Amino acid sequence: MAALISGTDIYAPVFTVKLVETGVRLSRDSITGIEINEYLENPSMFKVSLNESLDYNTQEFKWLDNDSITPGTEIIIYFGYASSPGKLGLIRGRIKALSPGFLSTGIPTLNLEGYDLSHDLQKTEGELGYDNMTSSNVAQEIARENSLTCDGIETTRITHERIERNSNEKDFAFLKRLSNEIGHEFFIRDKTVYFREPRDNEDGKITFEFRKNFISFNPRMTTANLVNEVRVTAWNENDRESISETAVISDIQSSVGILDLDSIAEQSQNKKIKVRLEGRVVRSREEARALAISELRRRNRGFIEGSLECIGDPQLKPGMTVNINKVGNRFSGTYYITKARHVIGDSGYKTSLDVRRSL
Repeated sequence: MAALISGTDIYAPVFTVKLVETGVRLSRDSITGIEINEYLENPSMFKVSLNESLDYNTQEFKWLDNDSITPGTEIIIYFGYASSPGKLGLIRGRIKALSPGFLSTGIPTLNLEGYDLSHDLQKTEGELGYDNMTSSNVAQEIARENSLTCDGIETTRITHERIERNSNEKDFAFLKRLSNEIGHEFFIRDKTVYFREPRDNEDGKITFEFRKNFISFNPRMTTANLVNEVRVTAWNENDRESISETAVISDIQSSVGILDLDSIAEQSQNKKIKVRLEGRVVRSREEARALAISELRRRNRGFIEGSLECIGDPQLKPGMTVNINKVGNRFSGTYYITKARHVIGDSGYKTSLDVRRSL
């Protein structure tokens, strides 16, 4: 289990901003702040704030007029603590916007804003269809076409006669749709494509406790969308027959989840809540069942959500679990990080998390 960074470590946050093509590192004295927003569902974002300087001989600004810094420039940001070099966080992406600020008094500034490499896939598209392939095969093919690595792609078992792309559907939306259909996650970290089952059924990697090691925690419980059962009635395009598959809460529960979720959902309406999905087209019974399980998980995973703020820790990132304890029986347990915001500036380094309770 990972340990929270603590003690004297927290007093020396460090960061490096490197231009990939040239290998140049931006001078730390010029950097006034870094903000990184990492997501599970969308491309992650970054912002690097710089103090500008003007060369009075050439009348050029140090950064704004630097040809190496332009929209499309690939950069890597490392962040963490000097005393924990093995625990540095990392985001790789491209600058998409330059935002300078000029004041009549004071130092000019420049913000470099951009996205991780998954944003590139919102502009690219490959084959219109893929024959006799699994969803993971398609993810691997798209990764290779975009010069990305496949180490985070898990093998899926169902081979499809044909997987078709929707009209004008870009690579990012295509992979997101394929992953949602089978209850998988899709995101890119560094240059690695992840196409995998959620890791929300694992024991927490880090433990937070009330009045011990977090600044604030604000959870919310709602039963508005809870359901006990999802039944999918679909048309099997291969066998030309109707098939039906059902998923119940026991199919999505884990050892770290909420043990009485089924009874909580039933009590919220004084009856079992059942959802029917009809008119879907699938290629196998296995695909219909995967769709039912995915839909049941999607509807129930918002039961308990919250936000947590703590001293900055680069180990905290979306797609990992944490334990949050001593916050009452209803809200104590294992949570899955869906967003991590890292902010380094004059006031130090803080991390804010969006989390959802593991099912």
